[in-house]
Amino acid sequence: MADPILHIADLDVRHGRTQALSEVSIDVYEGEAVGLLGTNGAGKTTLLNTISGFLRPAAGSLALGGEPIHQCPPHVIVRRGVLQLSQERDLFGDLTVLDNLRLGSLARAPKTFERNVEKVFHYFPRLKERAGQRAATMSGGEQQMLAIGRALMAEPKVMLFDEPSAGLSPLFVQEIGAMMRNLRNEGEVSILLVEQNMLLAAQVVDRFYMLRAGRVVAEGSVSELEKDHEELARQYYL
Repeated sequence: MADPILHIADLDVRHGRTQALSEVSIDVYEGEAVGLLGTNGAGKTTLLNTISGFLRPAAGSLALGGEPIHQCPPHVIVRRGVLQLSQERDLFGDLTVLDNLRLGSLARAPKTFERNVEKVFHYFPRLKERAGQRAATMSGGEQQMLAIGRALMAEPKVMLFDEPSAGLSPLFVQEIGAMMRNLRNEGEVSILLVEQNMLLAAQVVDRFYMLRAGRVVAEGSVSELEKDHEELARQYYL
């Protein structure tokens, strides 16, 4: 088997004196979609923020394509190809859809802007319809699409999704789920998906890890997520 594109080994992270993550080990392979599941406070977002360089681990290691990144600042990690989609979306509200997409291309792919923007419009046709609209005037679902599209403009190797379905209508959840499935099927980008919606996760991921109190307590294939969701919640969340 090929080496993982993202390798996390025995990771410990602390918030002051509080142990947020303990001996977390996770692998994500090229072109794979991996779910990171668990209740609020399980450490999912902490793990994403550590991968992105916003938090420094107390112990353990992180490697992207075999190269260590656990001591790198966030801007270096972005330039190496790891893009995180936070729950805040972090858009420039006074700028148009097209300008937000243009900013997304600057760090890694300014020369392929035209090609990549057409790819984004293929995934999300409504963004093309609203190319001249200010981001702040869009609905929450449309802003989520724009945040994902802006990340894709950087031609990422790994995308970290932090609960992309949170607060969205079922229609937008379906559209974003379909986009992530297409992205996975094309195999150009690896995905680490933090999600409490097990139904959405089951439609997107190949494998999953379950976090509880900062530790990996289970892992398995997507077939496990297609079973009784209430039973899974009792087994892993409680």
